[in-house]
Amino acid sequence: MIAEIVSIGTELLLGQIVDTNSAFLSERLAAIGVDLYHKTVVGDNVRRIEDVLKLALSRSDIVITSGGLGPTEDDCTKEAVSNITSSPLEFDKETLENIRKIFSSRNSEMPKNNEVQAMFPRGSKILTNPRGTAPGFAIEFNGKAIVSLPGPPREFKPMIDKEVIPYICSRLKSSAVIKSKVLKIVGISESKLSEILRDIFMSSSNPTLAYLAGEKGITLRITAKATNRDEADNLISGMEEQVRKRIDKLIFGVDDDTLEGVVGKMLREKGLTLAVAESCTGGLISDRITDVPGSSEYFMLGAVTYSNWAKKEVLKVQDEMMKRYGAVSKEVAQAMAEGIKKISGTDIGVAVTGIAGPSGGTSEKPVGLVHIALSAKDKSYHREYRFGGERLRNKSFSAYMAIEMLRRYLLGYLDEE
Repeated sequence: MIAEIVSIGTELLLGQIVDTNSAFLSERLAAIGVDLYHKTVVGDNVRRIEDVLKLALSRSDIVITSGGLGPTEDDCTKEAVSNITSSPLEFDKETLENIRKIFSSRNSEMPKNNEVQAMFPRGSKILTNPRGTAPGFAIEFNGKAIVSLPGPPREFKPMIDKEVIPYICSRLKSSAVIKSKVLKIVGISESKLSEILRDIFMSSSNPTLAYLAGEKGITLRITAKATNRDEADNLISGMEEQVRKRIDKLIFGVDDDTLEGVVGKMLREKGLTLAVAESCTGGLISDRITDVPGSSEYFMLGAVTYSNWAKKEVLKVQDEMMKRYGAVSKEVAQAMAEGIKKISGTDIGVAVTGIAGPSGGTSEKPVGLVHIALSAKDKSYHREYRFGGERLRNKSFSAYMAIEMLRRYLLGYLDEE
């Protein structure tokens, strides 16, 4: 099966927002063995949307659109689909009532223009939107199919998994089962990982390996094609075993696991508490740790000690130490970690200090230099990183590697390094 993605919205063409929907959908389509050869972005214009859809249908089996299902005049996806399929728009009473209930739950009255969100081309299969007032729809036309979904990612993405993928699978002629498993990896570059796994990558056509690097580490997707689920699982397990033999300590989780979630689970299971002192990350570590439900069980205190004054007054870092070594140093990072652990009474203290940029660097201490320290029991650990010149990237990487250092401590890896 060949699919095509059409992203609709003038704001996408103007660069006012970034299209993350198509990247998400591309990954999901690949996981079920659907080929994708074209993606198109088109503005909010009925005629141009019609032209794009006609072209897409001429070369693809299924066209998936995002955007243009809202209640305003420029939301014209349904009109375009209605025109090219010769299917007049009709009200769906159940959908209209559901939209009214959504507004009622918000203690507000449904505006008249929202009624249009309950209209669909005749013969459409309505796709439930659990997070908004714009349901999607699927319509079949001349042996092809058009699936239209709302544009907001928080609505689009759950609908892909719950509505669209099952719909596509029901249309697939092949009886083959395609399954994927994602390994979450941290603490290594994509090029280095590729070097380590090169022979596995090159020698296997089923399952296949695919890498994707980002600010939160690397995802390694293992995808297998088989005649049944058990066979696919066995293929994936065999490949995973080969990978883990080489990089097991770098794998922190699978599929939907997050680093902060994995670390939080370990802290909870071990009955340990944590406090964090942040300088260059400005509270980002604490933010990520508290993204995990129930983190109040182990996370006791987060302090943003951005200035030297705060490091001295709050964490009791000696002024003489900062003058001698500088605020961005191994010595100060360790003193910060020990200080936050002491004032909070926690089992573990983590601290980070660095030069986020874009200014403030020197030849000896360039922008991107970061010191991360961890204090626990009677021991102190330290790691130094040099991330580069982008401020937000440096903050993100610093926070991530601080949490990774905590993971490695909890697993006993720091004592082995």
